[in-house]
Formats: sequence, structure tokens, C-alpha cells
Amino acid sequence: MRVRPPSIPATVFAVFAVFTVIGLQQPMLNADGDPARHIRHGLWMLQHHALISADPFSFTRPGAPFLGFEYGTQLVFALAWKAGGIAAVTVLVGLLIASVYALLAWVLLRLNVEPLLAYIVTVGAAALGGGHWVARPHLFSFLATVILLWLLERPRAAPVWLFVPFFAVWANLHGGFVFGAMLLTVWLAGTVAEWLASGRDPRWLPRMRYLAAALVCAGLGTLLNPHGLELHRHVLSFFGNRFNMNHTAEFLSPNFHEIDGRIFLLGILGVLAALTFHRERPSYPRLLAIAMTLAFGLISVRNMALFGLTALPLVALHVNDAWRRLPDPRGIRRRFGATAQTGSTLPWVLPIVVAFVLLGLAHGRVGSTQVVADDLDPATFPIAAVAKGRAAGLEGRIFSEFVWGGYLVYAWPEQRIFIDGGTDFFGDPLYEEFSRVRRLAPGWRDILQRWDIRLALLRPGSSLAHELSRDSRWTPWYCDSVAVILERSADAPPYSRAAADSAERRLSACAHPGRPGASSPAGNADE
Repeated sequence: MRVRPPSIPATVFAVFAVFTVIGLQQPMLNADGDPARHIRHGLWMLQHHALISADPFSFTRPGAPFLGFEYGTQLVFALAWKAGGIAAVTVLVGLLIASVYALLAWVLLRLNVEPLLAYIVTVGAAALGGGHWVARPHLFSFLATVILLWLLERPRAAPVWLFVPFFAVWANLHGGFVFGAMLLTVWLAGTVAEWLASGRDPRWLPRMRYLAAALVCAGLGTLLNPHGLELHRHVLSFFGNRFNMNHTAEFLSPNFHEIDGRIFLLGILGVLAALTFHRERPSYPRLLAIAMTLAFGLISVRNMALFGLTALPLVALHVNDAWRRLPDPRGIRRRFGATAQTGSTLPWVLPIVVAFVLLGLAHGRVGSTQVVADDLDPATFPIAAVAKGRAAGLEGRIFSEFVWGGYLVYAWPEQRIFIDGGTDFFGDPLYEEFSRVRRLAPGWRDILQRWDIRLALLRPGSSLAHELSRDSRWTPWYCDSVAVILERSADAPPYSRAAADSAERRLSACAHPGRPGASSPAGNADE
């Protein structure tokens, strides 16, 4: 029996699965504290057989009404964690990312995009989204966006009722369903524009009625969630948190002096060049969708991935015929075309999925070799410090680095936190207070006093850690090169310049181990 070569989607899936699970395992799980937080939230729901409706993790908003708009993804992550630990979550995320771009290649080929162009667009979309390949719920919105693109562009219209379950699942996984609804709205508006531009040609009316019905079905589907309309209000209200939007990197506009911004700039220039040199205009639905996603990408870094998954494929569909008429140097397009015609997908993808699933269930081990890490990065998170504090039963309200809040929820659930990455819940006022303390802004000591903060978990080289160490009321309890735990004493000794200088030297030694002349780490670090 002759084995057919892998198709383009199968090749994309295999390359991205290996690249993400093996090559990107560290940043996927350790870029920030959100993956750990999502796992803990999911585990809490599995343990209590209920959704989180009141905050169980913080002392700043204890018992406050909590709306877990990403609960579906959190349950998926928690089930993967229970099956194979952190390694299984890494495998799940890697396979999800690989599925997004393999499906995009498949969609483009099914829409008759020339195979080499489909491959180029897929790689371009991946380049634009690579900065957001993190174990967080938005990855499901990436996948849903590609599926929606297929539903809107496929030659034969999908049954309109299909939009109900599709958007119901999307709404229970991530708040990106709002983007999906906007994309549907843009498609309907563009179709109305085509109808008007054609002099109200009645041939456009069936398509308008179909899209209007699809939008209604999508809206009904989004209501099939445990929170009803409150989910929509919660997701939309998040964009009103201006302090958060203006002080969180992923919500800021792209910096075109950095690599991610430059890739986005190349994408913009490519789109503009294609639209400029092609003789015909895109259809209004495509044109409006390109404009919308471009605007979103210029507003916020996190939207660049959506531009790659939406605008680039739509431009490819628009220029496809002209692309096919271009010369074929060295027969590159011909070879891609042959692969598209003769290659197979499932026989190649299925064994890869099975192999990675087994790897995840084995906690990332193959024999005695740890292929995929089964713990978070001890050089990124305060793993040793938290283990010491938890084992010692250290008590008291704790103030920590922002990205460590999610890790604390995960690794030290008995210890209530000040804030974590769930800023939709904590809101602007508390996030601003955290920022004031972290920046040593005027009044920062008053904030710590008002919240009765007794512990501080900080980077040893941070200005806040050094400032606290010079305060006679604060004593380094534990210190290593990643984190220091400072404890506030009720009976503070008199201030001593010598004692303050000594404490600061100990923190410097923790932050720069091995530096000539550095003193030993503080507290329990040497135990």
C-alpha cells in the first residue's frame, strides 16, 4: 500500500505541534501568572462541583460577586492538569495552536486559494499571533475565528441554526465571542452595502436575510451560558477600565520599533500593496472586515493575531486569481500544488495527536527523559519561596508582584492574594492602588497600612523590596535569586542605619548571587 505524503495542513499541524510543545513550552506556561490562575480556578470548580460565584481567593474583595466568563476553558485546563499535570496542559495548548493554523490552511485550500499562497498566509498569520501563544482562553477564540471565517466564506451556506451551538460553545469558553458577533455584523453591513451599490439588486436579498438570521442565531447562542445577559455586560464593561487598558502591555498600541510591531507593520504593508495593485476592489464584507481588524490591531497589541487570522486570509481570497497568473520561478507553486492534490491529512495528524496525548498523560516523560517540563519555571515564579512559606504556615495578608498573583492562587491557595491577572474582577481602583505601591508613588505606605499587609513577596532586586528592607518594621524572612519574602513585625526594633544597610546588602546578594563581596542570602534561604 502506497503511503501518500502529508498534506499542507498536516505539515503545518506537525511542525507547529512539535515547535510549540517542545520548543515553546517555557513561554507558553510561564509568560505570566494567568495559566496557573486558570488551572486553579478550574480545579476549584471541579472540587466544589459548581461555578465560582463569589471570590474565594483574595482579601481585597473577599466574597464579592464573581463572574467567571472563561470558566469553560478553565475546566478544560484543570481536567488536563488532573490527567497529566503541567505537561498535559502544555500538550493541550500546543495541539490547540497547531489546530488553529492547520485549520486555517485547510480553509484556504477548500476555498480554492492557490496552495503556495495559502501556505504563505498561514505562516504570516502564525507570525502575527506567535506573541500570544500562551496557555490562556483566548486561544479558543483564535480557533473559533477560523471556523467562523469558513462559515462565512464557504461556497454553500451552512445551515443557519448551526450558529446557535457554535456561538454557545464560544461564549462559554472565552469573551472573544463578542469579536465573532462583530464580524458577523460587519458581514451583514457589507452585504447591505453591496445591495445598495448594485442599485438594490434583488439577488443580494437572500444573502442579507441569511446573515441577519445568522446574527440572530448567534445572539441566541451567546445567551446559552450560566450568566445570561450578565455575561455580555461583564465582557463589554471591561473595556471601560481605562487605567487597566492604559497600563497593561497587551492592551496598548503596537510599538513598531519592536519585533512584534515590525511583523505587524509588514502585514499592513502587504495588505495595502495587495489592495492597491489589484484591479478590482474587495467585496464590501471583506473590505469592512479587513478595515475593522486593522483598526483593532492598531489599537491593541493583543488584536494583531485576529488581524492575521482574518485580514490576511480575506486578502488572499481577493487576490487569488491574480496570484495564479504570476510567473512560477523554479516550479515552486507547481510543487505546492502537487502536494495539495496528492497529500493526505488525517493519517498523518492522528498519530501525532495520539503520541502527544500519551506524552501528556505520562507527565511529559519518555522513559527516564523529561521531554516536556511538568512544573512551572522556578526561575520565573517564586516556587521555592512559596514552598517554604506554605510549609512553615506563614500567615498574614500578602502583597506580591502582579504576575505572581496567579501563581499564588495556584500554589498557595490558602493564602489570600491582593490582586492577580483577573483585572476584570478587581477593577481599576485596586489595580491603581497596586501600581502606586509597586512604583513607590506618594502614599504607598498608607496603602499597605490600610490593607494591613503583613507579608511581601517581591523580586529581590526591586525598588519596593529594597525600600521595605530598610524599614525597621520589615524583616527578610526568606530570600533567593528569584524572590524575597519580607515580614512585618508588630514589635519593630528602633531604626538603625547599620541594620538597614545590612538588610539591603542581603537583598542585593539574593538578587545577584555570586557577585564578589556579596553577603549570604537572608533568612531561610540557606536552610
